[in-house]
Parts: sequence; structure tokens; C-alpha cells
Amino acid sequence: MDGTYNRAESGVRCDLGHALLAAGDPEAAQPHIQRAQRLATMTGSSRQRPPHRRTDEGRQPRPRPLSHT
Repeated sequence: MDGTYNRAESGVRCDLGHALLAAGDPEAAQPHIQRAQRLATMTGSSRQRPPHRRTDEGRQPRPRPLSHT
């Protein structure tokens, strides 16, 4: 696939992998998830990485709203 569509392919493969996992077929899901991970790394997309691969390094925690009691 053309490199122009790496982010789109990553999203499609991520969705397909999740659907196959939900259908109970982890063996079929594995190649799609692995390809999605490689593409997400290439494009720098943290949104399309699986949750266990995301990092929140460098982000400041959100301030909690003030309680009005």
C-alpha cells in the first residue's frame, strides 16, 4: 500500500484486529494488530496504538475541578 495511506491502513487493521478478537479468533487478529502497531509507530500516531502501548510520558495530569461545597 502507498505510504500516503499508512494512518488509514493502521486504523482499519486496528479495527479489524479488535473485531476478530471480539469474535473469538485471536490467531486471525494477531497479524492485523502487529501490522497496525508497526504502521502507528511509523506515523507517530499514539491514538492508533493499542492501549497497553500508549504512553502518557511528558503529559501533566489534568487539574481536578474545584469543589463548590
